[in-house]
Amino acid sequence: MTEWEYAKQIIDTIEQHGGEAYIVGGAVRDYVLGSLPDDIDLATSLFPEEVMTLFPKSVPTGIEHGTVTVILDHHPFEVTTFRSEGSYSDSRRPDHVALGVSLEEDLLRRDFTMNAMAFHDGRVVDLFGGQHDLEERIIRTVGSPFERFGEDALRIMRALRFMSQLDFTLHDELREAASGLGHKLEQIAMERIAIEFEKLLTGPAYKKALGEMVELGIHRHLPNVTTELMQRVQEDNRTPVNAVSGWALFLYHAQDDGWLSPWKRSNAIKREARTLAQLCETGLDRMTIYATDEQTLSTYFRMNGERDRSRELKQSLPMTSRKELKFNGRDALALGARGEAIKHLLADLERRVILNELPNHETVLKEEAKRWLQRAGVF
Repeated sequence: MTEWEYAKQIIDTIEQHGGEAYIVGGAVRDYVLGSLPDDIDLATSLFPEEVMTLFPKSVPTGIEHGTVTVILDHHPFEVTTFRSEGSYSDSRRPDHVALGVSLEEDLLRRDFTMNAMAFHDGRVVDLFGGQHDLEERIIRTVGSPFERFGEDALRIMRALRFMSQLDFTLHDELREAASGLGHKLEQIAMERIAIEFEKLLTGPAYKKALGEMVELGIHRHLPNVTTELMQRVQEDNRTPVNAVSGWALFLYHAQDDGWLSPWKRSNAIKREARTLAQLCETGLDRMTIYATDEQTLSTYFRMNGERDRSRELKQSLPMTSRKELKFNGRDALALGARGEAIKHLLADLERRVILNELPNHETVLKEEAKRWLQRAGVF
């Protein structure tokens, strides 16, 4: 069964017990655009407790907001009770949620018209002109953009993200509201902004979206982002193929290893972004290929629009890690090396093996180590 068939099974079960249910959100948008995404959310007139009685395998993942996760054959689906929302005093979450409202009220609370449609039994419920806006390739809010962005300023970043992903244009009133309320992004958790920014950077129209950010002044409310930096990234011929390569372009053009720190990304993302930024600076040589993992090398080739040669380059090396070096710290100790001398000796032998200056052979490396230690004055 497909995800859509499982979703229909959930809808049918709810309707058999007197409720309404629809596929909602991004899945409907993508359906209208001609694709069938696997990530499907549903909305229903039933309350969470009623949904859970109908589906033995269900989890109250967000029951305070009316959401339970229904699991069919290990396939999870978020099912949320029709709800309306109160004011957003923290510019992030509604102060209160009212369950048991109509489908229209539920769709009215959503951000953009293209995300405020519902689908059931082959019919799209479109109360706010979402299909028209998709045809016109325009991003427009449900109701006033000043109200929607005032409720949650992250929607400004979401609008720009969709602009990048879909290559759409922002509605004039939305642009005006985004420019006027951009400062409210400073009240939003940086992790949430970073996630939207990553999605923006990997969209096909990311340069268009970055240009729009600058024109509207949104970039001024993001950490370490200047107009000049945005322009340099837009002019770069390399293309982000994932989040880390997008960050790498900013690091490379910022020429600052600490540039990413205030964005609250994981240490793993920061390390890989720094490595990619360095590759953008230096290009590839044998030692760089040796020191860089295959996944990062693959990203480097793809963001440069080149054939991915990461595996064959790795396989062309005489070894893949120092563990394979036929001379180790114990061998160095046996020759009389101590402390820092051991570290420098091993690094030198490793480098020369990788550069094919020495074969990775135990006897050869031992003799070369003796000569190295003699030159170093160890004996």
